[in-house]
Amino acid sequence: MKTEDKNNIPKVRLAVIGKANVGKSALTVRYLTRRFIGEYRSNTDLLYRQTLTVNNSALEVEIVDVCSCDLSLFPEEAIYWADACVVVYDITNRTSMTHAGELLQRVLQLRSQMPIVLLGNKSDLEHLRQVDEVEGRTLAIQHNSQFHEVSVAENSPAIYTAIDAVLNECRSVQNTQKTRKFSVSKMIGTLIGNTNGKVVPNTNQGGTVVVCHKSDLYKSRVLRRRQNFTATASL
Repeated sequence: MKTEDKNNIPKVRLAVIGKANVGKSALTVRYLTRRFIGEYRSNTDLLYRQTLTVNNSALEVEIVDVCSCDLSLFPEEAIYWADACVVVYDITNRTSMTHAGELLQRVLQLRSQMPIVLLGNKSDLEHLRQVDEVEGRTLAIQHNSQFHEVSVAENSPAIYTAIDAVLNECRSVQNTQKTRKFSVSKMIGTLIGNTNGKVVPNTNQGGTVVVCHKSDLYKSRVLRRRQNFTATASL
């Protein structure tokens, strides 16, 4: 990850994946806007972009809501593009839980160190439950991911706890990388007498949602991460 915004606001990218009708879009909109959408269908990936205040500092967040149009296709490009992944299943649908397990396995095969959170949605429908909470928690432990059961419809506080934690984890990694780069830059700057002023970020930026054009959205970032992965695997 790196700071890509011209105002030096850190940027974190999340991929939200899961079977159709588990509530991925509703989850994303709920987190970003605190509003609930009951039904939402799309035949393409959607990109949500918003500048948020997380842990008392500005953070530019991009969330891609990955379309579940074809479950046979794993969203490899989205996983290479993202800094972290949110895997969602429906506690009233065991098939969605099985699919979530398959997704977790594939994500870790591609990005073994990627921060992941597993969310069991629709906890408000307890009378229709097919997946026990302990099953979700066990699956998360097996794949070294965080776990929460939530109700997007009822605005569970765990939604914000889970996603904020993943964003903070990504930003910690980002800050570590930035500190290392800054130390070298500062040394060079001292030698040549170069200093740079800081730009104050605009934290009042509103959120937007746009249709993803995959060739533009994923291309450079995916290619870079694939090259890094290939180089590492060949060692």
